[in-house]
Formats: sequence, structure tokens, C-alpha cells
Amino acid sequence: MKIQEMLEMLPNRVRQMHGYVPGLQKNDSSILKLNSNENPYPPSPAVFQALKDLADPGKTALEKYPSPRSHELRQAIETTLGLDTGTVLVGNGSDEILAMLFRGLMDPGDTFVMPDPTYSLYPVLAEIAGLKYSTVPLKQDFRIDFAGLLKAAQDSNSPARVAIMAMPNAPTGLDESTDDLERFILDFPGWVILDEAYAPFGEKSFMQLAGSRFANLICTSTFSKAWSLAGMRVGWMAAHPALIDEIDKIRDSYNLSRAAQMAARAAILDVSWQKENAEKIKASRARLVSGLQQRGFQCIPSSTNFVLARVPEGNPEQARKIHQELEKRNILIRYFSLPRVQEYLRISIGTEKQMDQVLTALDEILPVP
Repeated sequence: MKIQEMLEMLPNRVRQMHGYVPGLQKNDSSILKLNSNENPYPPSPAVFQALKDLADPGKTALEKYPSPRSHELRQAIETTLGLDTGTVLVGNGSDEILAMLFRGLMDPGDTFVMPDPTYSLYPVLAEIAGLKYSTVPLKQDFRIDFAGLLKAAQDSNSPARVAIMAMPNAPTGLDESTDDLERFILDFPGWVILDEAYAPFGEKSFMQLAGSRFANLICTSTFSKAWSLAGMRVGWMAAHPALIDEIDKIRDSYNLSRAAQMAARAAILDVSWQKENAEKIKASRARLVSGLQQRGFQCIPSSTNFVLARVPEGNPEQARKIHQELEKRNILIRYFSLPRVQEYLRISIGTEKQMDQVLTALDEILPVP
């Protein structure tokens, strides 16, 4: 049989789906990469010491399998974040955690709800798992419409069993009020997943409440952003221990390498490094926002390591032009063609020097008043 005939035997959901599209990846030292919300600083020195130990045959047996359940890393996360024993499950990036949740919380054909826009991986995971979803547009001020999500969950042909959202949201960077979130978690008749990838750059987290105060709450997070370990691919979820045990059944065996486990454990235990890093990111964020506003941009208040800014002329044409002109100058940022944000640009937070480089480039690109 020819390959085309073989491909036609694939499930329709796979053939018809579109894969996740990440930001342009050009890891060249001459390029200022501000399009993937990576941390601009190297990880904690403790991480590098752990990797040195990894390379020492006297300390690490690389010929042996790593811990199948990443016990020491899970324990370190629970201890550092003040979580109860047995409430954490780790994965190969939070993307694997989310994929496990989509498979473990719902059957093919089930429905979930989410705001729009939010993290663009969720629809991809839905298609992979054969799930349906309803989206609820953000309000005019880009806040999440919680009443709309509740209504959508009830209006669907099969009541939604899961609600998911990035918190703070992406690509807006907005955090929601504690009262609104708590009310929604209490009112929603199913599982609520808060994807807290960016929470360490904000002012609050619901992680300690997952599975304790709220039995239906699941919080996920990642080492990629706040711990500078995007290259290691480590994430986790916090939930009730009973749910952790159920989701653990569908985890791939040995899903985290020994290197990833050792690096992440060293990172999470260096609490002072993470706090200092977050403060540096917040300072650079304030510097960028101020500079953008002086140049006519309108910035959505951000609780993340990125800023979503409306271009001065408020139209998609200028947004695309600025995006292209910055790329010509070896500065990569993110442009989305989604209707709600097509006149906006998303800029990841770098060092203060890097933020000044962006602002200087904008002075070259923007028309003189």
C-alpha cells in the first residue's frame, strides 16, 4: 500500500486537527527572543551543581532508570509550597500534565468550557482526546465572563464536566479577583483547572487550596517560566490525593528523566533565588510598560512575565508591521491574528537592558509625532 492510502486509515480527528503552533524558535545568540515567555536569566546555581552531580558516575548511576514516580521531586514541591503530602503529580512539562487531565477527567465526546482567548494548547489537547468544548468570549475589558462559563456548561448538549483557564490568563496577562474565582469554583458542577504557569509573577496562587478547601479544584504549573527550566520540561499539578492516585494510573512510566528530576528539585528548594528572580522580572515589566505607554501603546495590566500591548494606531496593520520590523532587527515578539487581539503585540519580559533595546527599536519604527 502507498503512504497516502495508509494515512487515510488514521483517525479522522487526527487527520483533521491542527497542531499547536509555538512562537518562532530561533535560538541564536544574536537574536533577542521575547516571543515564548521564557525567563531571561539562567536558573539557580543549585541547578548547575545538581547537573554536575549527574555527570559524576560516583554520585549518579545513569545506567539505571530514574525514580518512576519522581518521589523526591514531588516531596520537594509539596514541602516548599506548603502542600499536603500526596497532593502533587509531576510530568514532562505542564503540557503532559494537562494531556493526562484531559484523558483522565473526561471520556471521548465529553464537553469542557474555557474562556476565549486563553492558552491555545487546550483545543489541540481536546482534538487529540476526542473531546468537545465550548468557548466564552472575554468581556470587553478582557476579564473572564464567569457567569457565561457557567451558562455555557449548562447549555451544552452534554453538561460540561470540566472548566479550564490560564490564571493569570494568556495572552492577556490579567489575573482575576479572589472572590470571583472562589465563587466560580464553588458554583461550577465539575472539575475546575487553573493553569498557574504565570502565577509566580503575580500576587496570588490557589495552589494550596486545590483538593483541600476546594475538592473540585486542580492547579497546574511549570518550571519553565519562574524557575528558568524551559529546556528541562518539568511541570506539576496539585489536587486532592485521591485524584492524584487516579491520574497517576495513566502517567507514562518513567516520564521524567533523572536530569529533569534533579534539576527541578534543586530549583524548587532554592526559594530565595525564585523570589529574587520574580522581583527582577516585575521591575523589568514596569520599565517596559512605562516605556510603551510613553510611545502611545495601551498596556493591559499584567500579572505575568509578558505584556500584551495595543499598538498606538489601534489597528492590525500597524501591529503586523511592528512585529515584522522588530524581526528584521533580530527582536522576536508575538503577534496573534485572533479577532480580539489582532491590534495587540505580546512581548515577553527580559532584562532591563533588553527592554531598553526593544524601546530603542520602537523609536526607529514608529512614525515621528
